[in-house]
Amino acid sequence: MQALKVLLSTSLLLVLGQASAATLQLDFDYDFSDPLDPGSETPDGVGPYMTAVFDDGDSLGSVTLTLTVAGDVGSAEVTGIYLNFDDVIGAANLTFTDVDVGDVSSSVVTTGTDFEKADADGWFDIFIALPPPGGDRFTAGESLVYDITGTGITAASFNYESTPDLIDPNGPFYGAAQFASTGDCVLENGECTYPNSAWIGVVPIPAAVWLFGSGLGLLGWMRRRKTAV
Repeated sequence: MQALKVLLSTSLLLVLGQASAATLQLDFDYDFSDPLDPGSETPDGVGPYMTAVFDDGDSLGSVTLTLTVAGDVGSAEVTGIYLNFDDVIGAANLTFTDVDVGDVSSSVVTTGTDFEKADADGWFDIFIALPPPGGDRFTAGESLVYDITGTGITAASFNYESTPDLIDPNGPFYGAAQFASTGDCVLENGECTYPNSAWIGVVPIPAAVWLFGSGLGLLGWMRRRKTAV
């Protein structure tokens, strides 16, 4: 029993330490598109197809968000990004400022609590609208950088799941993105087009789960040692 108390106390300290970490990375690597949709096709590459890195610099009130599309996604273009936030603080109080949008012609950020759906699968708090196919788009190897400000926010404030939808229960996800132009080139009137698309989500395994699992394994090992003795 004493060993269990020590183990749980140590795990709690590790979890708390992770919760206050300066950096949070979300990997967009789970395709939750409708498998019966003939217009759905996963981007090229092995994933993650995009990453979102939140960095608070070990301080409160300001977070830098860097979004990066993987270099091996082929012709794919990200047209929308969905993120979550701590409902206690409220995403509507956040301010997004462009730091570096590279060659992307425009981006529009909208925030609110559970106000936007990704392919009807769950509700998200932050939506970043990007140019549709045909303009200066967010493509392979490119990055977008935003400064986010809000009272008391840290990188951990963005480590939240979407609210599940009762009709389309995919998820919950820690983030989602719509990728367009994921298919092979199709010639239309002599021009090459890429008609297919995909919905990619973030389904991480929280550190607490790994710690709890490791703790159970250690307890089992301790019990086996005691029985053997």
